[in-house]
Amino acid sequence: MYKRVRLKKLGRKKSHRESMIENQVRSIFSIGYVKTTSVKAGVLKSKIEKLMSDYSEDLSFRRKIREVLGSKQLVENFVNYVKKENKGVKIVKLGFRPGDMSEVSRVELINFKEKKAKKEMPEEKKKEKKKDKTENKREIKREPMKVAKPEKVVVNKERAKSRSGL
Repeated sequence: MYKRVRLKKLGRKKSHRESMIENQVRSIFSIGYVKTTSVKAGVLKSKIEKLMSDYSEDLSFRRKIREVLGSKQLVENFVNYVKKENKGVKIVKLGFRPGDMSEVSRVELINFKEKKAKKEMPEEKKKEKKKDKTENKREIKREPMKVAKPEKVVVNKERAKSRSGL
């Protein structure tokens, strides 16, 4: 009997549902957003908001978050994000998925920007690479393609014999 349980089951068993939501939480704190169905987006938003509201400086809380997020880098991303003033989770509805027409949404962290380390090359090396590419183009000589001539096909001009002998 139903008894008004407020849990979204998402058509999965408990273990699968929990691992799916944890994987999406990991993706959000690594990239900043996740594209998923609207029902899953609501469950995901509530999970993230609960984690952010439970935040404390305790070692025990860090261990709990490490269990959910899985890596030290994601824990650091989480802690840095929670310490920001303007933080939150928003859901943007994108439309409908063409395969099954389920409503698709994007769950985003407000003001989440992942720092990407870019390796910049000195100007001299950039110029050298450009020169190498142009030199290689000049060295390539194109030869005409060799086309194989088809062999003569022998056609049997006898009439096919059927069962009736005609």
